[in-house]
Amino acid sequence: MSKAPGGNPVARQDPDAFAVEFMICDFCGSYFCDRCHASGSLLRAPRCTSCGGKLVPGARLEQMSGRARPAAAEHHDRGVRHIESGRPDDAVRELDEAVRLRPEYTAAHRVRGTALAGTGRHTEALAAFERALQLDPSDVVSHFERARTLLAMERAAEAVAAYDQAIALRPDYPAPQINRAIILMDAGRDAEALAAVDRAIALLASGGAVGAGRYDLASAHSVKGAALVKLGRYEEALPAIDHAIDNGPDSWNDHYNKSYALERLGRVAESEAARGIADSLRRT
Repeated sequence: MSKAPGGNPVARQDPDAFAVEFMICDFCGSYFCDRCHASGSLLRAPRCTSCGGKLVPGARLEQMSGRARPAAAEHHDRGVRHIESGRPDDAVRELDEAVRLRPEYTAAHRVRGTALAGTGRHTEALAAFERALQLDPSDVVSHFERARTLLAMERAAEAVAAYDQAIALRPDYPAPQINRAIILMDAGRDAEALAAVDRAIALLASGGAVGAGRYDLASAHSVKGAALVKLGRYEEALPAIDHAIDNGPDSWNDHYNKSYALERLGRVAESEAARGIADSLRRT
């Protein structure tokens, strides 16, 4: 944040490339700018989308920095740390307290849902994500996590619809597109899956993706390779599978798909080598 009168002059001259307006939540201390939230979701409203707190101008940052954090925010933060350290049961207890103290705390409901899903309590997790979405229908992460929970509950059609909602809100977020493609492929809708994952690959290659994970591009190529194999397009499948193998974590399934494609192309020795790797990875 610039201390220059009127803001950073470079940013003011190029508002399409820089955030030019900052706000701070006076409850949880979250920072917001006019570049990191969808139009209409934040800076046109007076409340924090994370906890429902009042937004105040960024110029008050130094004034607010010495204040003690509210108890609900502390419970939320401890819950997040417990999830990051692999302790979902402890996280649930902290987040239960956060939402008890502040029922409108969207982020606490969302993170509580993640913690509940981590303990296998999917019905409760789903309710937590739905409560977060009641408070903030534009919360893309809650749509995404709700979709994952629905899939864990074997409600695939509803999961696809939830991913569609996430994609509609953030078309530059690749993870829902990749996961949606996997569900379509598992349902035998291979051509649709291929089209969906091609869009995700194009987004990732463009450099315009937001929230992209380290292995998202490799995962997308893995899905593409599998869809092409199912469609009988073996020659096209091999470069996609090789990209997944070379750039992602070891997956027996990628090597198995490569073996299958090579076998169908009559490349028997290469197929057997790939099958051996697949079998070895599957046993570990």
